Amino acid sequence: MIYDNKKMIIFDWNGTLIDDVWLNLNAINGVLEKRRIKPITLEYYRENFLFPVSTFYRELGLDVSNEWEEITKEFGELYISNVDRVKLFPDIVPTLEELRKSGIELGIFSAMEHEMLNRHVEMLRISQYFRFIEGIENYYAEGKTHLCKKILEKSGYSEREILFVGDTCHDYETAKALCCDAALVSRGHNNAEILRNTGAPVFESIGELVKIIRG
Repeated sequence: MIYDNKKMIIFDWNGTLIDDVWLNLNAINGVLEKRRIKPITLEYYRENFLFPVSTFYRELGLDVSNEWEEITKEFGELYISNVDRVKLFPDIVPTLEELRKSGIELGIFSAMEHEMLNRHVEMLRISQYFRFIEGIENYYAEGKTHLCKKILEKSGYSEREILFVGDTCHDYETAKALCCDAALVSRGHNNAEILRNTGAPVFESIGELVKIIRG
């Protein structure tokens, strides 16, 4: 079983621990509407969202070649304006508490800008559960592999002792790039059907996953 002998779980943030898909959708649609491009539905978003987000935006009809700075600024402002309304999924705190009691160390990696990520984790009062909290250096959300490599190097654990948990195909790709196992949850930015195409185990929630880890 892939969960045997895991010493550390590294969680994605957006869509894995926090329920922010609605906010991303609203922010993207705000950017689209400003340019008179038809808004997208939640179903379309969860079927098609991918990294790097510039590719996703290009497929929506946005001119990322010439407007990338402006697009990312607009998205960031729309997201930040409502970030205080974003909550943890209901099962997260009990699950983190259970994992801490079991002796498994925890980390966070995210395509959210590093300082914003840390403020958000503090705001939701769960920073005490995590050994590492790593966000990106800018607002472009181009990928997370380098963050996970940094955590892996700091952790002192081998690849086989770490489990990555995320909610997108990119989270799976990130884990595989570092030769680590991955598990995915289907209530976030990609739907269950898309996630299953990776071949990774897919769960409805973090709570469901942890029940299996704990046996």
